[in-house]
Amino acid sequence: MTLFFTVVTTNYLPFAVSLLDSAKLFHPEFEFYICLADYLTKEEIASDDLMQKYPIVQLHELAAEEFDFITQNYNPMQLANCSKVLFAKYFLDQEHIDQVIFCDSDTYFFGRLPSSTINEGEIVISPHFAHPPSIDMKRQELEVLNAGLYNGGFFKLKKSHETNQYISWLRERSVKECIYDFKRGFYGEQLWLNLVPLYFKNVFVENNPGINVAYWNLHERNISAYDGKFFVNNTIPLCFFHYSGWDYNNPSEISKWALFTSEMRPDLKPLLLKYHAALHENGYKIYIDRSNYYTGKNNIQKKSIFKRLKASFFSLNSKSLGK
Repeated sequence: MTLFFTVVTTNYLPFAVSLLDSAKLFHPEFEFYICLADYLTKEEIASDDLMQKYPIVQLHELAAEEFDFITQNYNPMQLANCSKVLFAKYFLDQEHIDQVIFCDSDTYFFGRLPSSTINEGEIVISPHFAHPPSIDMKRQELEVLNAGLYNGGFFKLKKSHETNQYISWLRERSVKECIYDFKRGFYGEQLWLNLVPLYFKNVFVENNPGINVAYWNLHERNISAYDGKFFVNNTIPLCFFHYSGWDYNNPSEISKWALFTSEMRPDLKPLLLKYHAALHENGYKIYIDRSNYYTGKNNIQKKSIFKRLKASFFSLNSKSLGK
């Protein structure tokens, strides 16, 4: 059995449901789960139609030894990213699960996964891109040199001894140090992925251009449509698009980080509009401002309050000195 999952906080549930709805259209044979890096009561879930659409596993249910640290010290993005490997282990420990596939919640499926993704390798990762951009777009290369060659928003793990070793290795390095600090060589869990093909056997690097299309690889991938289906570079079926940096309130723009504008890439407009419609249908505006149960009162929040108080104090003090 293949289990497909994503990890979100409560305000991103519309993203998770939109993703799973789209993936299920093309892979009804998969088992689907939403993993919640947040906390909801049974009563909340029972009273909400969207929350009942797919099974939800919450972070506290894993009984992970890192639970106290990560819920007390991380912001919502860190909490979601560091827990991906914890949820993967949780599912692979179940007897009936043979492999897991993960996608970030801000992705949407337009076709089936290639057979290579499903059948090849015990550890499957995908590069940000496989061909060099033009020199005027070398920023893309500089960004992956900082943030990692492989994208952490998609992976497959098949149950095996090698996969268990990989999970233990990544867990030790990334769960309690899910830090975003280029100067110190940290970018969440993603930079560690650079080492995976060197350290582990049966690693398959999925180079299919229909996988994980996003702002970072648009220089090598163009979208076209035929008979209601989307293709990459006219020949490869589009599997899923990763809407990293996309803004619901400015849906015609590709990403806040993209080197391409929507005027430069009109081929992407149907994908952007379709995604906006899916999120609207699944209650984006109802959920997006919901706070995270853990991070709303943890050490990060306390530090940010202290910073504001400190800034306010020095501002008032400087005004007093200026009188």
